[in-house]
Amino acid sequence: MTVLPAPLTRPLAELLLALADDKFFLGHRNADWTGLAPILEEDIAFSSLAQDELAHAQALYQLVANLTGSKADWLAFGRKPEEYRCAEIVELSDEFDWATALARNLFCDHFDALRLDRLARSSYTPLANLAVRLRAEEQIHLDHDASWMGHLGRGGEEARRRIQESLDRLAPLASMLFEPSDGQSELEKEGIYPGSEDETFAAWSKNLEEVARPCQFSVCLTRRPLQSIGGRRGRHSASFAALLDELAEVFRLEPEAAW
Repeated sequence: MTVLPAPLTRPLAELLLALADDKFFLGHRNADWTGLAPILEEDIAFSSLAQDELAHAQALYQLVANLTGSKADWLAFGRKPEEYRCAEIVELSDEFDWATALARNLFCDHFDALRLDRLARSSYTPLANLAVRLRAEEQIHLDHDASWMGHLGRGGEEARRRIQESLDRLAPLASMLFEPSDGQSELEKEGIYPGSEDETFAAWSKNLEEVARPCQFSVCLTRRPLQSIGGRRGRHSASFAALLDELAEVFRLEPEAAW
C-alpha cells in the first residue's frame, strides 16, 4: 500500500508523533551529557547515540508532515505543550546521574526497537521502508545498553546498587510507554501497525530480563491499565513546558528560517 486511506491519516500521525516525540526528547536529554560522560570514549559514543535519536525523530516528523501537510520543524518545535505525545520518562532530567541515564535508555531503546519491528511489517510501504532503516540503526543502541549493563554488573557493589535503584525507580514510568495513541487499535486492525500491545509488552519484558539477569540486575515491570492517561494524551510533567521553551527558543525567534 502506497496511499494511506484518509480515515487512517490522523491515527497514524498520532502514533508516529508518539514515536518521534519520544526520540526527540530522549535525544535532547542524552545530548546534555556531551562533554560530561564518565570517560572520553563514552562522551563521543553517547553524543553520537543522542544524535541518532534526533535524526530518527526528524525522519518521523517529516513523514507526519507529508501525511498532514505540515512542516517537520513546526512539528518538532511549534506545537503547544499539550500537543506533544511523548511519555514522561523521556522528559525528565536525569540530574546527571549516569545510572539513571543508562537505565532510561535501556527501557526506551528496547521499546523503540519493538515498535520499529512492528512498523517494519506495516502494510503502508513508505512507513515500512523507513522503519527498516531506523531499526537497523537502533540495534547499535541496544548493543551499547547491553555493554554498559555488563560492565557495571561486574563493577562492584556500588555500581550494581546504583543501576538497580535506577531500574526500580524508572520501571513504573517506563510502563507508560505502552499508553496507546488515539486510533492505534484501528491501525493494528488494518495492518498499518501489525501486532498487539500485549505481545509487545511480553517481548519487551523478556528482552529486558535477558539483558539484566546475566549482569546481576532484575527488572520488575507491571503494565498500567489501558485507561491510564499520560503523555500520549498530552499530559506531561510539571517541568515539560519549561523544557519545551528552552528547546524552541531559536525556532520561535524566526519560525520560517531555513537552515
